[in-house]
Amino acid sequence: MANETADLILTGGVVHTVDANDSIAEAVAVADGRILAVGSNGDAEATAGPNTRRVDLQGRSLTPGFIDAHHHFVGVGGAEDAIDCKAPGMQRIDALMEEVRKRAETLPPGTWIRGRGYDQSRLAEQRHPNRHDFDPVSPEHPVVFTRTCGHIQAVNSRALEAAGIDPHTPDPDGGRYDRDDDGSINGVCYERACGPIQAASAPTADELRRWLLAANEADLASGLTSIHDAGGMTGAPAGIAQELSASGQLQVRIYSFVTVNASDHPHVGILETGYHTGFGNDRFKLGAFKVMTDGSSSGPTAATREPYTSDDSSCGIAYWQQEELDDLVGRAHRAGWQCTVHAVGDKAIEQTLNAMERAMREFPRENLRHRIDHCGITPPDLQARITQLGITPVMQPAFFWEFGDGYIRNYGRHRADVMFPAKSLLDAGVVVAGSSDSPVTDYRPLFGIEQALTRATSDGDVCGPGEQVDLDTAIRMHTRNGASAAFEEHIKGTIEPGKLADLAVLSADIRSVPPGEMRDLPVAMTISGGEVVHEAR
Repeated sequence: MANETADLILTGGVVHTVDANDSIAEAVAVADGRILAVGSNGDAEATAGPNTRRVDLQGRSLTPGFIDAHHHFVGVGGAEDAIDCKAPGMQRIDALMEEVRKRAETLPPGTWIRGRGYDQSRLAEQRHPNRHDFDPVSPEHPVVFTRTCGHIQAVNSRALEAAGIDPHTPDPDGGRYDRDDDGSINGVCYERACGPIQAASAPTADELRRWLLAANEADLASGLTSIHDAGGMTGAPAGIAQELSASGQLQVRIYSFVTVNASDHPHVGILETGYHTGFGNDRFKLGAFKVMTDGSSSGPTAATREPYTSDDSSCGIAYWQQEELDDLVGRAHRAGWQCTVHAVGDKAIEQTLNAMERAMREFPRENLRHRIDHCGITPPDLQARITQLGITPVMQPAFFWEFGDGYIRNYGRHRADVMFPAKSLLDAGVVVAGSSDSPVTDYRPLFGIEQALTRATSDGDVCGPGEQVDLDTAIRMHTRNGASAAFEEHIKGTIEPGKLADLAVLSADIRSVPPGEMRDLPVAMTISGGEVVHEAR
């Protein structure tokens, strides 16, 4: 590449290469979609030709394109259409119902009305909305409101009917319904009980296309160039995403999971097809085989070894018995998949480690990079097992701002302080990747970087100050470590010659930005494969 002429050079900046030494350069040259040169302004200028575009960074930070290692791409786009339950003035059930009423007046009967992001602990009424709230304002429209965690849904009677749920449908394994005094379902569904609602309210092809394009635009504007789609785009979403990607309408690179929620989930059949992790190209690729094993950190429905501090009768919701999880993880492992398990509580993490350890022992393979997505309550005994087994934890630092006060309240300080213990694991040599789990919380990677530094809650507390990391490490979690979690560190995640020219130009030198202001630092330019795909005006 040394004799090539650059298509683009960026000079006069603070270039965070995220190489082995966290080197800082001042300029980068790009040719044919890849990084041509990294170094001084002179190094970059030496590659320029008559048609080279020049960008003066003016002392601003240039980083590798950010990688969100646990992201729900369709959900980010779909949130644009939904009633925003986090918006100012929406922290009362009557305010939410007023928005439902307004939409019901303008939409044809039978059209789904969706809401996203409510948190019953932040509502004035301190409870979930339910069908008794929804039914008077939406008698002809099915309504589904998804709690901020994505694991709990509140619906009306029309939605229950559309999903084939009658008032006395029994609770499924790994899920439950809230009920009225007479035992009838009141419209609040937890974990696996949400499955029929999710199937009935699935978006149309037109909605999927619109949501994917909206997510692409939002992500690029935040500096994201790659995401690991933890929802798992199979079937119609995958087909539409691949079409849009191949046509150049989607510039965000997608590492798409296959997600299993129950033992009879249809996607389990993929284990018999011969497909496995890595099939595809650098734009759209099959990722990990994902198993859900417990609930959410903030529900709270995480499966814990000891009862909740806030409720000594509850240890959360576990989806599987150990033998069931062993079988499922073992099958995927033997079929050549990278395995990841959604595990938040310490019981769920322990079950996951048991299953992965058994799979590795019974069917040895090389370069596994099996993951635990979330890896929430992780005390030292579980940290030691993660290190010994070489597991890749994928964590969400941004959770602390929105949910951290609830962690302290629900799990106790002793467990909140060992949630998402990035520094301890990194210090032990574990590759910890950063992510957002958006739209559960803010999709902007700079928000996650800020929270990896501070672990601050919105009420001003800190969860586990000993687990705070430095700026270079926080950036690495959201770039190089995300690439490693997808076996892609050889082509992305750092700014080094030969790698894909996926880059983010920030609007200032991030080193000079106070941590509490990083979340709002604008991204001036995003580059994917050498193409400028976002530019602030």
